[in-house]
Amino acid sequence: MLKINKQSKEKENLCRRIILFGAAVAMFALYFEKILWILGLIFNICMPFLLGGGLAFIFNIIANNIVRIYRSLTKKKENRIVRFLANIGSIAFVAALLAVFLIGIVPRAGASIQTIVQVMPRTLANIYHWAYYASKPVPFIHSWLKTLNADPGNISAMIENVTSWIVSGNVQDVVGSVYSVVTNTFSILFSVIIAVMFAIIVLFNKKTVVKEADLLMQAYLSKTHYKKSAHVIELIKNTFTSYISGSCTECLILGTLVAFFASVFGFPFAFLDGILVAIGALIPMFGALCAAILAALFTAIENPMQGVYFMIMFLCIQQVEGNFIYPHVMGRSVGLPPIYVMIAVTLGASLAGVLGMIIFIPILSCVHQLVSENAKTRITRKNKLEEEYEDS
Repeated sequence: MLKINKQSKEKENLCRRIILFGAAVAMFALYFEKILWILGLIFNICMPFLLGGGLAFIFNIIANNIVRIYRSLTKKKENRIVRFLANIGSIAFVAALLAVFLIGIVPRAGASIQTIVQVMPRTLANIYHWAYYASKPVPFIHSWLKTLNADPGNISAMIENVTSWIVSGNVQDVVGSVYSVVTNTFSILFSVIIAVMFAIIVLFNKKTVVKEADLLMQAYLSKTHYKKSAHVIELIKNTFTSYISGSCTECLILGTLVAFFASVFGFPFAFLDGILVAIGALIPMFGALCAAILAALFTAIENPMQGVYFMIMFLCIQQVEGNFIYPHVMGRSVGLPPIYVMIAVTLGASLAGVLGMIIFIPILSCVHQLVSENAKTRITRKNKLEEEYEDS
């Protein structure tokens, strides 16, 4: 029987891989649109289950914290009843937060926005008159401002026209008909219901899901690949758990501090300002600052100087929070250098908008840690080979 030496076999395998890779690239180039359509269809089908998996992950984080508190208070081990009650408590906690948001926060925020809309015409008119008299040394700008009609009544009419155009004409053109509105609403509600049901099922059957997934990995992967896959999954779980817990806590603290001190110093729309800063803080790096600038503009509508004072107050709060509170809350939950955080935010914004800006940081953190571990392993192996070569 003719035997093929090892070197020829490796070359044959390499040629096969190159041919398969070239064929895959050619197929992808020829049927690019169809492939994207199929991938989009698969993504839309899986979306409720992906959302449900993410929601189950959040439920599990809350349940683990409840179990941790139970252990510290009672000095007892976790059992099935404790885990069941912790799961129920996590769902109740999220439902309570949603109820507080819908019943307590949304109406107050809506009232603040309504007040801003009512005050805006008078504020814009005052700004116009100030600009009109200040622009006298510049005839071109002064003559252009003179042609404008910036009375409060005219500005109110402009705002009403823009609002009616958005509500009636433009949205109707985009949506198309009442039937499409109902269909889209039903589709969203159905997806949300499926996601919530899937999350609850996964939460209460976590051990079964983990056990079956581990069994499949052991069956279809080699020992080496199984250990690597288990390590990657554990790294992803720990990174996302730390990031979600730390980010939510940090946003809540920063928003509460802004709302509290804004109320103490008598700034208007203090509650709305705190909500804006808390939501903006979910976006790393510049999210809280951008939200604070927007809140300062809302405050400046009532009183321009108070908008400046609000920004000074926010910068002081952010410095205190960033130097004393943030390190204890977040710690090294992500372990990502600032330059990589900026890259993650930029990539996330380009690929998936605001959601991408939030989730790309823990994703890039996992990639960064895996690459660092692989690089250290390679360097150690390289140094070992060099030492063996020198000894020989």
